[in-house]
Amino acid sequence: MFLANEGTLGFEGYSFIDSLKMLTSTVREDSLKTDSLSHNLIGVINDAEFGRYEASSFFQFKLPQVDKVVSSQTLDSVVLFIQYTSSIAYYGDLNGNLSFKVYELSESMNSTVTHSNQTYTYNPTPVGSFAGKVKLTDSMQLTQLGKRVKVAPGISIKLSTAMAQKLFNASATDLKSSDNFLQYFKGLAIVPDQTPSIGSGVIAAVNLKGAFTRLRIYYNDSLQSDFGVIDNAKRFTQYKVSGQSNSIKNQKAAPDTANFSTTYVQAMAGAKTKIQFPNLFSIITSSSKKISIGKAEIIIRPVAGSFNNFFTLPTRLLLLHPDPTTNLNAGIIDLIEPFYGGKYNSITNEYRFNITRHIQSIFTDYQLHGKNSNNGLFIVAPSDNPIAPSRIVLDTRKRTANAGIEFKLVYTEL
Repeated sequence: MFLANEGTLGFEGYSFIDSLKMLTSTVREDSLKTDSLSHNLIGVINDAEFGRYEASSFFQFKLPQVDKVVSSQTLDSVVLFIQYTSSIAYYGDLNGNLSFKVYELSESMNSTVTHSNQTYTYNPTPVGSFAGKVKLTDSMQLTQLGKRVKVAPGISIKLSTAMAQKLFNASATDLKSSDNFLQYFKGLAIVPDQTPSIGSGVIAAVNLKGAFTRLRIYYNDSLQSDFGVIDNAKRFTQYKVSGQSNSIKNQKAAPDTANFSTTYVQAMAGAKTKIQFPNLFSIITSSSKKISIGKAEIIIRPVAGSFNNFFTLPTRLLLLHPDPTTNLNAGIIDLIEPFYGGKYNSITNEYRFNITRHIQSIFTDYQLHGKNSNNGLFIVAPSDNPIAPSRIVLDTRKRTANAGIEFKLVYTEL
């Protein structure tokens, strides 16, 4: 970190500058890869600034054991158990209700549906539903060989008689292999069916591959047969964001040279902030000398009053750069360094990023190779680890003491 006086102590012979011009604006975020996340999301939030953002999840089941035919027995019911990720893996207001429907997929899941703006088709008649509070610490109760057993927290949903009958009647051929079973039963979709009042709603992370996520057939009063999201069973989450404020829409539509003193970052492919340094090379005073970067740091802060106990600040943010070919998010070289930063500091109310190697590479490209790789940076909410549908309003005022956004550079010419 820079020293308290933000000077060059420790960098003998170096210069310090924090007045380089920056342009900041909110830009469109591209769809995200959501077929291989650590966990999946379910729910919907209605935010006055960021709009309505919704997560629906799709998943298939495989056979823990083949050839277990139960159709000759007496069906009791079929229950879907969905395990929560953890007691802190959510975003929004737990005091409100979450409401969703469960549907049977009519389209086989495949390797071509990978990104958050895609979807699968499903039978429009729901086979189950849930409406209630998200209780992340309440155990689910399974009936195990006739006895009630408490397991990990989650949601349990009794499926419709028609759905139960279909699973119960699976034939020996359908149960001969997981591939056969997936032809017979393609999977389920969980889709929110509510629009919460403005300033409310919740999105929870679920562990679809958790030990207690399963479809369970109960039969003969005390017996059961399970289907699990196991092995390489596919799972996928679709994100929808709509109704964003005019402030966000106008920035997304603004030219690349625009500059705003408030910008926005939203997970679930909602929005990101772009930073540009149009006169970065102005510190070069001689073509015969090369810039050596001692330290480069970006400091960003949230707008006061833009977050609360329900809509909390992201625990961390990412500072990435546009891929030179695709313009998509790409990691900068500092991302792998232990001092990269990006975690929220609640004491100083800021996020700090060390981007020394990235800025050095820009000058090296320019001065040694004649290549201008000064294409700006993106401030992004992580799509995973943690998987949290968070958002933040950024104070991007410039040259404001201990406020706004700051770019601090320690350098010399050699």
